[in-house]
Amino acid sequence: MRLFPTAAALALAACSSAPATQYFMLPDSQYSRPAAQGEEVAVKVFLAAPLDNGGLVYQTDALSINFAKNNLWASPLDAALANSFSNKLNRLNPRYVYAPAGRSQSGKTLKIYVEAFNGSYRGQTVVVGYAQWPNGQTRPFKAETAQQGDGYAAMVQSLEQGLQAAAEQIAR
Repeated sequence: MRLFPTAAALALAACSSAPATQYFMLPDSQYSRPAAQGEEVAVKVFLAAPLDNGGLVYQTDALSINFAKNNLWASPLDAALANSFSNKLNRLNPRYVYAPAGRSQSGKTLKIYVEAFNGSYRGQTVVVGYAQWPNGQTRPFKAETAQQGDGYAAMVQSLEQGLQAAAEQIAR
């Protein structure tokens, strides 16, 4: 009988423990320098303030967003996006060699401003922003991609599809 209170306390403590933290990587976010030769362009990503908190972001209704506390990016989002955009642009436009700004010696920088990079209550993910080319020309991008399945892993896969569409819009 003496063990019952101790067992009950341990069971209750297990129920109240915080959920485990889960870390996510963007697919295609490990930079791979292409074999092609060409003029190098550095890629620098700037995030809107709500995106720069380390967690995944989900829009819960027309006016509210939620910052995940236990579902986090495995690396800084701006660096992962710079790697991913560089990889995608290298495949889309082999005339140049795109490299994340931290790995480039180029004086030419493609600045990519990401205003939205989140899941949405409407069942889709949103990737919105604009790119500023070294010559000052800007090009907006907007990609809304249907999310296939529930949960953060499905959201990350959908965001990857949105990134591909955004890169295609930048490369035009």
